[in-house]
Amino acid sequence: MQRLNPGPFEPIVYVIQTPAFFRIVGLGGFVLFTIAALWRAAAHGATGLLLGLILLAALWLEASVSVCRRCRHYGGWHCLGQAKLVARIFRPLPAGLASWRALSHFGLAGLYLAYVFFWMWHSAFAGILVTLWMPLFVLSAIPPGGFSWRAPGPSRAA
Repeated sequence: MQRLNPGPFEPIVYVIQTPAFFRIVGLGGFVLFTIAALWRAAAHGATGLLLGLILLAALWLEASVSVCRRCRHYGGWHCLGQAKLVARIFRPLPAGLASWRALSHFGLAGLYLAYVFFWMWHSAFAGILVTLWMPLFVLSAIPPGGFSWRAPGPSRAA
């Protein structure tokens, strides 16, 4: 897969796509904004909180079943330990994911980010922060060589 040239933003994009940036800014922001969005939703009633918890659980389960089991970081701490937990529950699968499954993963992630976006914009400052963070999260989640779980690769022993 040929990598697109980001033009004058090339140095910035390469820094954003490092594993450290992904862990600190991407996943750290995901945890922080999830807690804040669920807190705001709970302040407005149980329905918003319950919807957020259901979306979060669905995203975690879908990512665990379809993505983590195929990732080269299976069983590691790359995604704040999610792969460690997944390795205790599920067996690894060979790389390669159907297009419809990848689209469902990205669709569910987008739906969850829309939920977080909605609740964070109940405050202008928090809304601006989450608006600045979301592109950084998406860009940092895309590794320079592409997703290891998307492309077919050599089989791993279970």
